[in-house]
Amino acid sequence: MPKIKILITGSSGYIGSCLNIYLKKSFEVYLVDKEPYQKWSKVSKKYFYRCDLKNKIKFKKFILKIKPDIIIHLAGQSTVDESISWKNYNDNNYLVTKNILSIMNEVGINKIIFSSTAAVYKPKDKKIYEKDVTAPSSKYGKSKLKSENLLTSNKKICSIIFRFFNVCSALKKPLIGEYHKPETHLIPIMISKFSKNKVMEIFGNDYNTKDGTCIRDYIHIFDICNAIKKSIYFIKNKKCGNYKINLGSGKGYSNKEIANIAMKLMRHKTNLQYVKKRKGDSQFLVCDIKKAKNILGWKPKKSTIKNIILNEIYWNKYLLKKNVSRV
Repeated sequence: MPKIKILITGSSGYIGSCLNIYLKKSFEVYLVDKEPYQKWSKVSKKYFYRCDLKNKIKFKKFILKIKPDIIIHLAGQSTVDESISWKNYNDNNYLVTKNILSIMNEVGINKIIFSSTAAVYKPKDKKIYEKDVTAPSSKYGKSKLKSENLLTSNKKICSIIFRFFNVCSALKKPLIGEYHKPETHLIPIMISKFSKNKVMEIFGNDYNTKDGTCIRDYIHIFDICNAIKKSIYFIKNKKCGNYKINLGSGKGYSNKEIANIAMKLMRHKTNLQYVKKRKGDSQFLVCDIKKAKNILGWKPKKSTIKNIILNEIYWNKYLLKKNVSRV
């Protein structure tokens, strides 16, 4: 029986690189990205296509060549930074998604798994459910919600929209993890800085939380990959339908708690430096994960905060050996 053909957009990014490693034994996986893949990604040139997805004609040629059964759409402008223009977010998130759906309709592909974000929700100080109000405060969140609405309005396509919370850490076998230059996420920045005895800055210490710092839900990249694999089997035989699913650990940790755990595991002591809050940061962002458990039969297996940090430390040591710096 032939393997299911999967196309991953944004395959050179953090989640895409890890997902390729995780899925390629079970599926025939093709990759597309406008950026070259990282040298440690273990990518075969045979399965990688370099293309800016805003170029609809070029991307359609690739789609027609490989004829995937399911598209996993990870590509986009994912950095949360209000100094980035709305046009950048709209072009790389909404318009690219619009291109993909248009091509899918034209060539007869009707299954897509889409990476969205917790940033689409209206902030609240309790766990977030999929039915909760969506009212994003950032340009990033607004562009993702706009893309979600495009997906749910297309009745010919079966879609799973995953609202990712804070994806982090690394796969250990084979070893691959997060690399951005510059890095923008708390845990990899923290581990990188602690390993170099640099001061760690934390945005805000006067939130209405137990220690004044933001609380977030962190999920291990392994558990993200595992949920996506289960979702492939779930939608394989679905004719249509749209599903919005939170993916997180269901537990919240403050920035200060993360720093204390990391310092203990690294046997490192430093003075944390608190700086001005960032515009658009919610003080509490933790999800309920019952829907993922019920629909997909999924549960987080690797997302204890200790395991997340230990695997990130392991990955950071590898990068240091390769003289790769993230901070």
